Amino acid sequence: MSATDPAVRAVPPTGAGRGGLLGHTLILAGRNLTKLRTAPQLVVFSALQPIIMMVIFLVLFGGAVSGSQSDYLQFLLPGMLAQNAAFMVVNVGQGINSDIEKGIFDRFRSLPIARSAPLAAHIIGDLPRQAASTLVILVFGFCVGFRIHTDPFSTVLAVLLVLLVSFAFSWIALTIGLVSKKPESVNMLVMMLLFPMAFGSNTLVGTGTLPGWLQAWSKINPVSLLTDSLRGLLTGPTAGVASHALSTVVACAVVFAVFVPLAVRAYGRRI
Repeated sequence: MSATDPAVRAVPPTGAGRGGLLGHTLILAGRNLTKLRTAPQLVVFSALQPIIMMVIFLVLFGGAVSGSQSDYLQFLLPGMLAQNAAFMVVNVGQGINSDIEKGIFDRFRSLPIARSAPLAAHIIGDLPRQAASTLVILVFGFCVGFRIHTDPFSTVLAVLLVLLVSFAFSWIALTIGLVSKKPESVNMLVMMLLFPMAFGSNTLVGTGTLPGWLQAWSKINPVSLLTDSLRGLLTGPTAGVASHALSTVVACAVVFAVFVPLAVRAYGRRI
C-alpha cells in the first residue's frame, strides 16, 4: 500500500478531541516539570525574589504607612502575594519563546496533537513553581510575624485565587513570548505591561491614598481585586470577601477571553 493510497489519507489524526487535548497537555506539562527539576535555580530565585522585595518594602514603608512594621506586615503580605502572582509569569513567556527559537515546536507541529496543547502545557507546567513561591511567602511571613486570623478553608481559597490569577496572567506572558522575536525582549515587554498592574494598585498602600485618576484604575485592576480578596481571606474581616473574590474571577475570565484566542492565533502565525 503506497503513501498516496486513499485509505491511508482517510485516516484522521487521533487524540484531537477534548480528551486528547487534556492528555497531550498533561504529557507536555510533564516535560516542563522535568525542565524545572534540571534547573532548580529557577525555583530558588522565584522564592527569594518576593521575599527580598517584601523585606525592602517592609523596612522602607512600615513606619510611614501603618506606624509600625508589624502592623504594616499584616497589610503588606497579601499585597505581595498578589503582586508576585503578576510577576511570576515572566518565565512562561521566556520559556515558550526559547523553545520556539530552539526548534522544539517544529517537532510538535509534526505530531497529531491539539494546537493549543503546547501552550497550555507551558502554563500548567509552571504552576508548581508559582505555588511554591506563594507558599514560601506565607511561611516567611509567618516567621517574621504575619498571622492568619481566619480559618484554614479561607487560607486554601486565598492560595487558589493567587494561582488562578497567575494562570490568567500567564496567557498574557505567553502571548508576548509568541510575538517577540528574541527571548531577551520578552522580560522587558512583559514587565512594561504588568508593572502598571502590579504597582498601580493597592498592594503597598491603601486605595484611598492614591490620586483620583489612579484610584479609578486601582478599583478595576485585577491585582487590586486579588489583594482585597486576600486581605479578607487571610486577615479579615470576611465581610465583602465574596464580592471581591467574584470580581477577581470575573477579571480572570476577561483575561482568558482576550488573551487565549490571541495566543492561539499568534502561535499559528509563528509556527
